[in-house]
Amino acid sequence: MPGVIGKPDRTAAAQLLADAFFDNPAHVYIYPDDKTRRRKLEWLMRTNLNAQFDVGASFGKRAADGSIAAMGFWHPPGAPTANLVRLAQYGFLIMPFLHGISAFRRMLHVVDQIESRRLAALNGAESWYLNNMVVAPAARGMGLGSEVLRAQLRCRVDGSGAVATLTTQKAENVNFYKGLGFFTIDDRRVVDDNGEGFDNWIMLYQPPR
Repeated sequence: MPGVIGKPDRTAAAQLLADAFFDNPAHVYIYPDDKTRRRKLEWLMRTNLNAQFDVGASFGKRAADGSIAAMGFWHPPGAPTANLVRLAQYGFLIMPFLHGISAFRRMLHVVDQIESRRLAALNGAESWYLNNMVVAPAARGMGLGSEVLRAQLRCRVDGSGAVATLTTQKAENVNFYKGLGFFTIDDRRVVDDNGEGFDNWIMLYQPPR
């Protein structure tokens, strides 16, 4: 499928994701030090891509020079959900040794809270789950993200018999996804025992009947 992001793109994709999520509240929570965050995020994203390429279906669009202009992943209905065993399978258990136990615990807290809330909001319904949807800086502001995701919803979700879900921690992203037909089903903050946390929205897209 033209434009699909593959395993040879892992390094470039990890760099794009690290740039895109550098100031994302969930990732700032995991890595509070902005001096080391970029380097650590690139490792986190590259490790996460091990899982994305395995259980997800990639999509994307290339720039004229062949670089990634936009990308994302769908976890199809029935795909395995994140848990400690799967995180271990994809290489996350070395994170405490690389980035410290605090970052590892915070990452586990983020994954557990967001995924458990998403599944609870679905109440047993199957869902396409949108992951790591980003647009390269040079391609932003031209409607590319809307174009790519609208086409994905049309070809993958509409007519599939399943809804689509996503999570985001930025209010401006909520407005972007609302423009594509998503609506909020959970907007509670993710907070730890120390009162630290971030805003989080879980959104759902209902295919037209």
